Parts: sequence; C-alpha cells; structure tokens
Amino acid sequence: MDSWDIGFGAVLVVFALVSLFVWFPIDIPTGFFFVNAIGREEPGDAFFPIILAVLLAVLSAVQLIVSLLSRGGDRPESDSGRICSDNLKFLAVFLLIVGTGLTFMYWLGPAVVELLNAIGILDGSYRNYSDTVPYKYLGYVVGGAMMTLGIIRWTEGRFRRIAVLTVLGVLIISVLIFDVALKNILLPPNADF
Repeated sequence: MDSWDIGFGAVLVVFALVSLFVWFPIDIPTGFFFVNAIGREEPGDAFFPIILAVLLAVLSAVQLIVSLLSRGGDRPESDSGRICSDNLKFLAVFLLIVGTGLTFMYWLGPAVVELLNAIGILDGSYRNYSDTVPYKYLGYVVGGAMMTLGIIRWTEGRFRRIAVLTVLGVLIISVLIFDVALKNILLPPNADF
C-alpha cells in the first residue's frame, strides 16, 4: 500500500466533509436552492460549492478505497514517499500554468474594457459590461483554454487537434449551461466585479 495515496485520499475526504458540514453552512448565506423575489426557485449560493464538494468527497473516497485495496503494483520503491527536486519542479510548472490561466481569467475582461475606454470605444467600468457579450466570455474562455491546453501540452509534449477541439467543446458547453440555461449565474470572475 502507498501511504501517499492513502493520505491524499483521506485528507481530501476530510476536507470535503468539513466543507459540506461546517464551512458552507457557516459561510454561505443561501442554501442549495432559494426562492427569489418573484417566487421562482433558483440555484442558491451554495449550489456549485456543494456539488463540487460532493464530487470531491466521492472521488477521494474512491481514491482511498483503491489505495487501501491495492498492493502497490510494479512501481519501484524509490518512486514513492520521497520529495525530490523533480517533485518540486513538477509542482512549480503546474502552479505556473494554472496561475497564468487564472490571471488571464480574472484580468483579461477588465483589461480589454479599460483599453477600449482609453481609446474611446467604450464608456464605463468592467462592472457595466460584466454581463455583456463578448466581455463576459473573454477571461473565462481564454484563461480556461490556457490552463487546460497548457496542462495538456505539458503532459503530452504536443498539441493534438482532438485536445484543442475537446477543450473548446467543454468551454462552449459550460458557457451554454452556466450562462445561457442558468440565467442568474455569472461565469467566473464576473461576479467579483
């Protein structure tokens, strides 16, 4: 049995359960669903965090169970349980890719609006345009594509057409679900502005 895999699964199960039963009830004002001012039931502030925490708990429990039942396979002893420079390099590259993607996701829309304000095409802050096409999609699509395609390029060592199409497909489907079908939800980071 691999103690790192067991520990990883156990820590994430505990984190997900603490989030569901302690953190979210204390910190999130509306529940899973709430009735809005006109009497229509809509997803509440806790809707997506609860779904994410439940999925994290299930996947972590599966990780924990598989780790407890496995015998370690053919993995060499030297690959498990030690932190080395390769581990730290892996973590640094991963954080760089994700950090760059999140930076673009958060700042691209506001930066474009500021630029268009500066040259006289728009008049107003990003808050005025955070629910306007194409500004509301800029950061989400570009940042999301940068993160996922960056990780794919890093792990596979190349871009494949199917990977690019899959990422674009997932981004388009998520926009259709979270922006078109669910009317009261803003794509990240638009709710922050």
